[in-house]
Amino acid sequence: MTNFKKNFQSFGKSLLFPISLLSFMAIFLGLAAALQNPNIIEMAPFLGNETLQNIFGLIRRIAGLPFGHLPLLFAMSIPLGMVKRDKEVAVYAGAVGYIAMLLGMSYFLQVQGFTADSTSIDFLMEVEGLSQVEATLQNSLFTSTLGIFVYNTNVIGGIIAGLMGVFLHNKFRETELHQSLTFYSGKRFVPIVTALVMVVVGLLLTFIWPLVNIAIIWTGELISESGLFGTFLYGFTEKIINPTGLHHILNQTFRFTALGGVENIEGESLVGALQIYLYQLDNNLPFSTEATQYLAQGKILHMVFGMPAAVLAMYRMALPEKRDRVLKFFLAGLTAVILTGITEPIEFTFIFISPVLWIVNAIFAGLAFLVPAIFGVAIGNIQGGIIDWIVFGVFQGMDTRWYIFLIAGPIFFAMYYFSYTFIISKFNVMTIGRRANDFDDDEEEFEGVTVEEADRKTAEYIIEGLGGLNNIVDVDNCISRLRVEIKDGQLVHEDLLKKTNPNGIVRPDATTVHVVYGGRISKMRNIVDNYMYEIKSKK
Repeated sequence: MTNFKKNFQSFGKSLLFPISLLSFMAIFLGLAAALQNPNIIEMAPFLGNETLQNIFGLIRRIAGLPFGHLPLLFAMSIPLGMVKRDKEVAVYAGAVGYIAMLLGMSYFLQVQGFTADSTSIDFLMEVEGLSQVEATLQNSLFTSTLGIFVYNTNVIGGIIAGLMGVFLHNKFRETELHQSLTFYSGKRFVPIVTALVMVVVGLLLTFIWPLVNIAIIWTGELISESGLFGTFLYGFTEKIINPTGLHHILNQTFRFTALGGVENIEGESLVGALQIYLYQLDNNLPFSTEATQYLAQGKILHMVFGMPAAVLAMYRMALPEKRDRVLKFFLAGLTAVILTGITEPIEFTFIFISPVLWIVNAIFAGLAFLVPAIFGVAIGNIQGGIIDWIVFGVFQGMDTRWYIFLIAGPIFFAMYYFSYTFIISKFNVMTIGRRANDFDDDEEEFEGVTVEEADRKTAEYIIEGLGGLNNIVDVDNCISRLRVEIKDGQLVHEDLLKKTNPNGIVRPDATTVHVVYGGRISKMRNIVDNYMYEIKSKK
């Protein structure tokens, strides 16, 4: 795998740090917002108790933590995910660099005559003579971040700072200054040089960002002009590129830039589908269907109804004597996808053995975005599981049109079930449980073994399957896969790796192995790390 591809995958993975916090906090935000909703209080008057409402208000305030500081979180998470050594130094440098960039940008904006007052909508309309639309678009260029008036670079500014933090860390981490400045050498020099460089980056952004913003708005307008087809295309593209990990970047673009919409709400300029929705949620305002069409509502049909149907099809097409094992195998994955919208534990069992199934899956995923948009559904957040459906749909009232899924859901279930059954049968796709030797050695391998011994055995299979400890260069993981860089791909024994019951094994190139474990990934990573640490400590 080329260095560019490795770095790009690490970049995509690093975006999951703030997104995981965002999605977790969003559940509490949604619940608290629902419990403070006047309609809900009217149905359950006891919720109007002042003490309860103060508690709900506190929960909303705490749950809003990531939403107001996303750029800073990105500036720190990217170095955390991409740097291999001295991560803490890189994370610190990313944060310092982001603040320095804001200060540099703010100073040069002030030199150019741009302030919060001179860019307000009222000023632009009354003094500059702009129309309301022109004034709104002009005003959306600017914001106050961490109390600093700057261009509204949003998470892109955080990403720039994070990437620069990675670059400058790797370049200057071992820098040795003159003896009189030894104290500032090495790791201490990284945040210093980052601060200096990022001030210049802030200056450059005062000239570059207006052009970037114009391009983003133009692209967003082009997509919006595609109407419902653009909504379908978004869902299809997100799913078809899922194996590459690039879907995280696509998601971020629509959630946090003008591609996902630009709206002025109560004098507040909001950019990006997710930020528009969350502002409306937090302030008990009607939800924008133009924003939610790119959010959780587009995943519910696919995840809550489609994936269970796909599992049922694979279960029915398995050999009769294997069906019980197939059901047990998919149980954890079904729980994950229905509750939280994590599809990899299921999808990665067929994605690499049947392109036809994967293309059909992507088409249905596109339709899952299209159908709610057609019927004006307004359900936000990002996960798309049943929790989102209930918290951000049912709990927010009938205006969200959550009931559409009660009609469309069974239809999607049937579409998935019959199409998958037909394709598996027609093309003899060897989905799990269709081979005579599937699951044969699972029970005997760990019969009579304690849990701790079973973990050790699992770790041994993984390490030996990867060619031994000396063949492993680096071990990492994303939301569903164990990502391992190795020295010699010929030493890999996939038969040993398969004894750990992965959902799939991917070999992007001769020196990279991805072992897909889905919802088990955290446990498997810990097992491997603990085993490797134990072995190395004995040497």
